[in-house]
Amino acid sequence: MTWLHTWTGLLLGWVLFAIMVTGTATYFRHEITRWMQPEMPAHSAERQTMHAGLARLQEIAPKAGRWGVELPDARSGAASVWWQEGPGRQGFKREVLPALHQSGPAPQVRDTRGGEFFYRFHFQLQLPHPWGRYLAGAAAMFMFLALISGIVTHRQFFKDFFTFRSGRNGPRTTLDLHNVTAVLALPFYLLISYSALVIFMHMYLPWAEKVLPEEKEAGTPPPAVKMAGENPIGSPDLAMILRLYDEAQSSWTAGEGPGVRRLEVSSRNTPEASVAFSRFDTGGVGMQRPARLEFNGLTGEAVEQKTEPKGIVTAIHSVIYGLHLARFAGSGLRWGFFVMGLMGSVLVATGLVLWTLKRRNRHLSAGRVPFGHWLVERLNLATIAGLFIAIGALFWANRLLPASLVGRGDWEVDCFLYAWGAALLHVCVRPVMRAWREQLILVAFLFSGLPLLDAFTAGSYLRGSMQAGQWAHAAFDVAVLLLGLVAWMAAVRLTRQKVKQPEKSLTRPSAPQDEPASEVA
Repeated sequence: MTWLHTWTGLLLGWVLFAIMVTGTATYFRHEITRWMQPEMPAHSAERQTMHAGLARLQEIAPKAGRWGVELPDARSGAASVWWQEGPGRQGFKREVLPALHQSGPAPQVRDTRGGEFFYRFHFQLQLPHPWGRYLAGAAAMFMFLALISGIVTHRQFFKDFFTFRSGRNGPRTTLDLHNVTAVLALPFYLLISYSALVIFMHMYLPWAEKVLPEEKEAGTPPPAVKMAGENPIGSPDLAMILRLYDEAQSSWTAGEGPGVRRLEVSSRNTPEASVAFSRFDTGGVGMQRPARLEFNGLTGEAVEQKTEPKGIVTAIHSVIYGLHLARFAGSGLRWGFFVMGLMGSVLVATGLVLWTLKRRNRHLSAGRVPFGHWLVERLNLATIAGLFIAIGALFWANRLLPASLVGRGDWEVDCFLYAWGAALLHVCVRPVMRAWREQLILVAFLFSGLPLLDAFTAGSYLRGSMQAGQWAHAAFDVAVLLLGLVAWMAAVRLTRQKVKQPEKSLTRPSAPQDEPASEVA
């Protein structure tokens, strides 16, 4: 089983590391979005917010066939409106609702992908649909096999867990760190890898669609409905919609449950006009469809909802899906998942580094590094340190790019990709240990410098969020500062090891000179 553990961990380990890091960030994607949009106003989920949203839609999209208002929750904090002026995604538009009772012009909210970028990247990998999902699914399968084979291979990992040797040479310390992170959160890794396969089961096994409902992703606009005609016959006015809102709100809050979260007005100015309200319950683990109340858009009469009972397979799939996304988790549990996700990232990173460490001494004695080993070392570095350089570049671009730049969100993603590509080019022209130190120092600078950059570029918004008791902004600054300090400590460790043991020369015509394996942390 050793060979299976080794090669399943290596072949897609670079993809798996990127998935683990960005997936870990996804646990706080709403908080990341709020940090990346500091101008975002705060709203309350009250009737006046719904009224302001409808008034805004009447002003900017009076002829749109579909309207929608999204009220804030405890994490998003801001309300938004959306409308659809034509069929397909091209006609779907969204806008953040300005702050209520604001004097003067509303601040421009910068365009950004926010935390949604990390969510999409961790299962689409910035590749065309559906190839990114297929690759992510293959990586999940390889991880699941690596975990099972690792349990069999390292039968004494519980014993090794209590013998962590941080002061020993690089390979021993790296192996101990690999074992410790494997044991601490092993059930979490098994859950994440297996549930990742179950979520997109209908893609790998097409016949699964016969027993599973089609899953709709968050943020995806519903399919187009009949749009307004040339001769409108009437549509629900604001007074009617607000009256129906009061009715839905009183119906749901009477049972001490969550109130209205979403409004959708469909087929405006047609005989099929309808008004629907949804609420998003957070009490269950499974991915449940939101409770929905629908009314006739012309008469205001309630429309009977037909629900089909769930089968056992669908119920199991829903629970596994919900466990993977962890939308049921409160702030404390999300921090727990976040820490376990970081440990999973360390697990994958140390596994990749161990592959090169165990083979490098043999190449040192032979005096020549094969191209395959040289390539794996560079890919390891470009993936582990390079990914954090790219993430740091994304955050810096969010603060430095002009707020009025057209396509600003796409520019941020381009900065992420260009920075990652530059990190790959850097490791190809520098000795590997020097490249490790240089890239770790850059990661430390990018992350530890973010709070200072934030204070200069979003100072008033930072102070305002803290004065209002919205600590997500400050928590983000503290988290990136800690990550920067960890990167700085790793760079210092590598530098000290270089002083303790001088470099040996390796002759290889087609690659820069490399340093001994004992310098790897």
